[in-house]
Amino acid sequence: MSRIIADYPMTEYRRGIHKSGAFHLVKFEDEGAQNRLVPHRHDFFEFIWLRKGHGRVCCDLRHYDFGPRTLMIVSPGQVHAWNFTAETSGRIAGFTPDFIAVSNQHPELLAKMPFLYPENLDPILQLSEAEADRLESMMEHFHAFAAVDAPGRDDIARGFFMILLSLARQCFDRRPDTVSAPRVSDGERLVQRFRLALEEAMPGVIEVAEIADRIRVSRSQLNESLRRCTGRSASEIIHDRVMLEAKRMLLHSTLTVAEIAYALKFQDPSYFGRFFRKYAQQSPGSYRERMQREALVA
Repeated sequence: MSRIIADYPMTEYRRGIHKSGAFHLVKFEDEGAQNRLVPHRHDFFEFIWLRKGHGRVCCDLRHYDFGPRTLMIVSPGQVHAWNFTAETSGRIAGFTPDFIAVSNQHPELLAKMPFLYPENLDPILQLSEAEADRLESMMEHFHAFAAVDAPGRDDIARGFFMILLSLARQCFDRRPDTVSAPRVSDGERLVQRFRLALEEAMPGVIEVAEIADRIRVSRSQLNESLRRCTGRSASEIIHDRVMLEAKRMLLHSTLTVAEIAYALKFQDPSYFGRFFRKYAQQSPGSYRERMQREALVA
């Protein structure tokens, strides 16, 4: 029996400090822990701050062990599930891309963050004691200010998210696998804007020209930046993203292969089957059977 992806839009949050369609703040130990055991995804970004406890999280077909002082950034659409000990505690802060879009820095601000829709960077980070103390203090102040439902609360919350994003960026920059990396260039920011626009356009087969129009660059300029920064073209990255969504749905849903094909906006299931075989060297059905067998053994 395949597992079912649970989709939790921002409006589903009913506990903690929550403003529908904008942002939310909850405690990890209080907000429906049983829901986190089921593979699910959101339509918003989340900072998941785990001050105590340990366990394992699965995020987009990869597994990560975590312990105390762990920060994880989850981007919209990423399928994830948690297995954690009873003493695990922390805070969760979430926001929609539109909430940050009010800032004049958007989309450049989000484009500067390497941990949003990461390609080769794990979205999980072990903080030092000093970093953990700063983040914990920030979360506590955020909670206190956001609890006051008064004019300007959204602006205050937006400011805290800006600080959290910047703090997380500094922590990721100090990580051993990124400390020697060069600073983000204009081309790399364009790549990140491309990825953000791609996520907003999913699910479905998307044309390169459509994404280029969304971020207001020419197709040739987009491909040039992508090839320089990633070694791949826009169409190759789009195909990879469609394959990821197809694998998510095959593993975590009970939809038939034909239903998945139509959900991804393929013209017909046979075209989807040929597309999947080209990139996975196996049929969608064979992939589903193999992954379900491996999940039973794990």
